[in-house]
Amino acid sequence: MRIGLLGYGNIAKKHLAAISELEQYQVVAIYDVETIEAPEEIKVYKDLSEFLAHDLDIVTVCSPNGFHKEHSLQALQAGHHVICEKPFALSAQACQEMIDVARQQERKIYCTMQNRFSPVSQWLQSLVENKQLGDLYLVNVACYWNRNKKYYEGSDWRGKMGKDGGTLFTQFSHYVDTLYWLFGPMQIHNAHFANFDHEEMIEFEDTGIFNFTFDRGGMGTFSYTTSCYEKNFESSLTLIGSQGTIKVGGQYMDRVDFCNIKGLAQPTLSDNDNLSNIRAIYREAGLDITGQKNKATSATDGLAVVQLIEAVYGYRTLV
Repeated sequence: MRIGLLGYGNIAKKHLAAISELEQYQVVAIYDVETIEAPEEIKVYKDLSEFLAHDLDIVTVCSPNGFHKEHSLQALQAGHHVICEKPFALSAQACQEMIDVARQQERKIYCTMQNRFSPVSQWLQSLVENKQLGDLYLVNVACYWNRNKKYYEGSDWRGKMGKDGGTLFTQFSHYVDTLYWLFGPMQIHNAHFANFDHEEMIEFEDTGIFNFTFDRGGMGTFSYTTSCYEKNFESSLTLIGSQGTIKVGGQYMDRVDFCNIKGLAQPTLSDNDNLSNIRAIYREAGLDITGQKNKATSATDGLAVVQLIEAVYGYRTLV
């Protein structure tokens, strides 16, 4: 399949590196408003209409968050399938419009949620599917990172409400998706926000906490910050059920820190490889496009995550 990368920032370079190791996929075109350096076999465009006229199977939208809707719609209307980076868009209404246009154009659209394919995530999903935790009681998510002045000064969109959307959209939407993917629909009950350390850098919170309940049963808390001193600390998920307790940690929820489940030993899992996870996105999208069984992250999942973040941000007043 012929891939075009729309936008060529840090995340697009990871997509390129991942795709380069897939035999049946090839990046053949890149669009960016800036002058960029790319492998000589890839056609580089600074004109979007010319890029979209290239012979492509899939356009991967890697532009800033605030452009995901606009660029996805343009790619769909040009006749291409779309893989859109997270967040799917900055509003549920925008996500629904993208889904509707994909349906009208008879094209496929997917949201990039590569953390679903990590070894730890796949293990967790199998535990939940097989009900090995029993009844779910309590869930705690803790995402504690550092984003400093250099990070925000290096971009003309990070920290801007209309282009970035907020900390949950840009930094932690993967972990909102983890909750939704593992446990299904949830209700947000309250939320509190603060900007402790980024007052002149960002137009929204750097720290937040919210509570939720799952429609299937169980409740939890999600706390996050980008104000850790000097460097990232952790992204952890603790699950307490009637038949076991689990904590996964590490920087990206990629390590099993504690496992005490009835009849189950602590697993030995392979190390997380983000490029391998990204490759899985393309393989699964390719299977879906060709009508085969797949585990691609659907557009409706991308919409559901944005709806949850919107529900959290409905409480948005800084303290």
